[in-house]
Amino acid sequence: MTYIRPICKTALLGSTLFVLAFGVTSAGATTITPTLYFSDASDYTNGNPADNQIYSDYEPNAVTASATGSINGETTTSSASIAAGTLRILNTGNIDPSLGGANTESYASLGDTITASGATAGLNLGVNITENGTASAASPGDDDTFMVVAAYTSGTFDTNAYTTPLWAAGYQIGADSTAASSGIFGAFGLSAATGIYGDGSNNIPISIPFATLPSTFELFIAIGSYENGSGLVWSNDFSHTLDVSVPTGVSLTSASGDLPVTSSTPEPSTLSLGAIALLAGLVVRFRRKTVPVAR
Repeated sequence: MTYIRPICKTALLGSTLFVLAFGVTSAGATTITPTLYFSDASDYTNGNPADNQIYSDYEPNAVTASATGSINGETTTSSASIAAGTLRILNTGNIDPSLGGANTESYASLGDTITASGATAGLNLGVNITENGTASAASPGDDDTFMVVAAYTSGTFDTNAYTTPLWAAGYQIGADSTAASSGIFGAFGLSAATGIYGDGSNNIPISIPFATLPSTFELFIAIGSYENGSGLVWSNDFSHTLDVSVPTGVSLTSASGDLPVTSSTPEPSTLSLGAIALLAGLVVRFRRKTVPVAR
């Protein structure tokens, strides 16, 4: 199969490559604003007579993006929101046999620069993802639906060097998806899928060891669906929500200020012991301050 994956800020239209640069120009020089976080929604449809239709909404240093496309029975929709912690893709089609097959893509991703402080040694960063959807295709071998979570060095969002992660995990999702055997995870520096999940609602707890990360890193999460081949009927409809959790004693800040982050709380047994110790301390203090009354 041939995969057409949109790269941030780059689009191939016909035979001309367009690269979009963000920044301001002064006295003949261009100052590029670093991308500290982004939202990306990209859709692609390819059905004669109108080939290579690209619908892209890449938003550097913004918390939402969305795109949609439709042509000759192919429909794609994607959206990303750092503010809500959600990603959504829809890739569906029922096309005329005269078109000779399908070639579509729906892809949504988000990224944020994270700074961790505190005693992180031996601890893990948690990325808890609830994923829900279905993947069905008349020709399952044509369907690749997947999710990737990865951490990168600072500056990766601008270089698009996603094949060299500090840490990464990739998941095949959907009953008819064959992403685990398609090689699609190689685009993110993975040799194979980390896990496989079927249709329906799935909770995927992901643990990223802080030992693999510098104090500041870029957290990247993507969900995508490719349909490429002779199959004429397919439907891939997925969404997921995420929550980033950190262990007690560690604090995280994100460049966007919107990434959903929670701090874990002490175990109930720890709370109980702490309450007992506090009560004992109060009793001792009370006794010390009590003066016997002379009779």
